Amino acid sequence: MLWVAAAVVVPAALAAIGLLWVTPPDDTRPAAGAPVRAPASSAAVPTAATATPPGVTADRTGVDRLLAEAPLLFDGESAQLRPATADTVLRLGGMLATMPEVPVRLVGHTADLPGPAERALRLSRERADAVAVALVAAGVEPQRIRVDGVGDASPLDTPEASRRVEVLLG
Repeated sequence: MLWVAAAVVVPAALAAIGLLWVTPPDDTRPAAGAPVRAPASSAAVPTAATATPPGVTADRTGVDRLLAEAPLLFDGESAQLRPATADTVLRLGGMLATMPEVPVRLVGHTADLPGPAERALRLSRERADAVAVALVAAGVEPQRIRVDGVGDASPLDTPEASRRVEVLLG
């Protein structure tokens, strides 16, 4: 059982550390929708072996099914991947690796946050960046990934459901 926890926690931790390599500081961050850049040395990006989950096909329908069953959700005012979200991102990375021609757009969202709108936009972008880093760690080429944050512009029924990253293919 310990190895299962390690298989989820270690890649998530490495992906979070990888965020330092892939994401520039806020003041030099590329414009919304800009591609994610790989670090200068590909050896710096951690990788993880992933497999398509049982009963899920590695195509657009399979991706939609995976994300419907296990959406990419975040805690409160955090951009750190939850363990369940990290597991979903690893499985998603394995699926996307089998579809190398398909571009990936990650759109981060927040629930209603107190303070200026820029705060919600920044957090939503950081969430999308965290998923991008984890996907790169799972073997998805960084030039395929574009990230964007829309703040609290598209809330869902509950604050928990609103704190998400959506994955758009194509």
